[in-house]
Amino acid sequence: MSKKEPSAPASPTESGTAPPHDGWRDSIESIIFAFLLALLFKTFEAEMFVIPTGSMAPTLYGRHKEATCSECGHHIVVGASSELDHDDGTFDSRVTESICPNCRAINPQIFDGPPFNGDRICVAKYPYEFWEPSRWDVFVFKFPLKPQTNYIKRLVGLPGETIRLRNGNVYLWDGEKEQILRKAPDKQRAIQIPVHDNAYVSEKLLAAGWPERWAAVVRTEDVAGIDGWKETDASVWKFNGQTRSFAVDSSNTEWAWVRYRHYAPGVQDWRDVEEDRKSIPQPRLVGDFCSYNAFDVGPLDGKRSRSLQIDEGPFWVPDLTVSCQLKIESVSQNPEVMLELTEGVLRYRCRIDVSTGSAILEEVNVQMSEQDVRQLVTVETSLRGPGTYDLEFANVDDRLCLWINGRLVEFGESANLTVPGATSNPFPTDGDLTPVGVAAHGVQATLSELRISRDIYYRGVDAEDSAFLVEDFVGDLSLCLSEPSAWSDTYMEKAAQYDYTEIVIPEDRFLALGDNSPASYDGRLWTGTETVPREFLVGKAFCVYWPHGVPFLNGGNGYSCWPFYHKTRRGEVTDYPTHTFPFYPQFWRMKRIR
Repeated sequence: MSKKEPSAPASPTESGTAPPHDGWRDSIESIIFAFLLALLFKTFEAEMFVIPTGSMAPTLYGRHKEATCSECGHHIVVGASSELDHDDGTFDSRVTESICPNCRAINPQIFDGPPFNGDRICVAKYPYEFWEPSRWDVFVFKFPLKPQTNYIKRLVGLPGETIRLRNGNVYLWDGEKEQILRKAPDKQRAIQIPVHDNAYVSEKLLAAGWPERWAAVVRTEDVAGIDGWKETDASVWKFNGQTRSFAVDSSNTEWAWVRYRHYAPGVQDWRDVEEDRKSIPQPRLVGDFCSYNAFDVGPLDGKRSRSLQIDEGPFWVPDLTVSCQLKIESVSQNPEVMLELTEGVLRYRCRIDVSTGSAILEEVNVQMSEQDVRQLVTVETSLRGPGTYDLEFANVDDRLCLWINGRLVEFGESANLTVPGATSNPFPTDGDLTPVGVAAHGVQATLSELRISRDIYYRGVDAEDSAFLVEDFVGDLSLCLSEPSAWSDTYMEKAAQYDYTEIVIPEDRFLALGDNSPASYDGRLWTGTETVPREFLVGKAFCVYWPHGVPFLNGGNGYSCWPFYHKTRRGEVTDYPTHTFPFYPQFWRMKRIR
């Protein structure tokens, strides 16, 4: 058969179709164009990263494990990057137990849970091409000591500054005086670390004689009280254990108080409870406990250690936030509500007239006189008359903040605290064992959803400090958390050496610190350099676009299959998969990074 000569291709206007070879060419060109566009986007606009470790927890998770506390039902998240060998990535140990962030119970069932990869984030490159980096940005950069490795931290110090880390805060030193560096209120609110959520309670702990952390109290001279506060059944506040709420009627004309007592059991306390040994509950100072680090790592067979050693948060944190829901049913004469935060000898109060919505910030120095009340500022708010109000009151970075129904109340500069201020710091007193209070009179209301959170405490260690001596100091502080005066003496003795550091930042360099200060390898600890050169900046972390998938079916664990198994030097571990299927997106953790 003779071969036909190909006819001239028809134009699209004539046939409405394109010849096959043009279609292939268009497809190939489209693929090449898309690849070049993606490469261009990655090079100049944005790039995706996976967080490997927990140095930015709880803001961002690295490789981690999750569980539900077997005692109180609170969610648990702990780091799991230590399960892998850092040199070759092989699986050589396993998280065997974890500590609940809320009731502090020991949870061995974390061993059976699957590990999850770290958060997947989008990093915008263009902001630093056109604008100067801002303090408190979360940013990605090339590690100065190993430029082929990317790190992610929070930008704390700017070029040419001298930064001091002391008492957990960040100060700018100009050669003559210190100035505390405050985070913007919205950023401050986003990175608070949970201390206690009253919606979750361990019945086993209560049965063993441990008190509820929140209780109706009265002032008393009884030595059995905490700083003059004693739990009472005679209060007009009535606790409902089923709804985890307090109710008060409008007949009371005097302040009626509900207070938080920091009854946080330690590891040994829980061992005593588990083995029916007598335990003596003692309130503690709120420390810089970070539950992400509260786990034990053991052999692959899951054998538990009887000497579980965790960092229980030895450094006192006075920078607290209380949040609650107040449902006001009715008001009578002179109705008021008050939120109080304690810091050493000082009491900071937000007092709101429910009939007018007027809010007054007050400061009381109880060392001088509880009757000597200094008014800082008065503003109008939306808390007026009956209704349901979500309240948050914070004393963070030497500044008082109030949010009502998620909206910041503008107090202006008057909310910035100058006493004791940046150049001196209070030490804890017995009042810091019960650091938060809520009071009311003249209202019929229900108080619920009580939560306490704290600010990041930046530990002032540096590369020159002896790890052994720092650990010794931390251990001594931990033993004193129930005795504020002893804690103060121990802290004053060694804090200048082990909880203070000064970093001089050269021009065109930046200081990077991790949010998970107890476990972050950052500018404080880098040997040879403490700062990041400008040319090493990669970009600003913009959002978490994929936290990790949530497995379902098979009892909530999903199903595993080859090749998604951990590999050891001896082979695969088939009962511990790296991924399971099926899963659904974790929408609630997809967020903008602040």
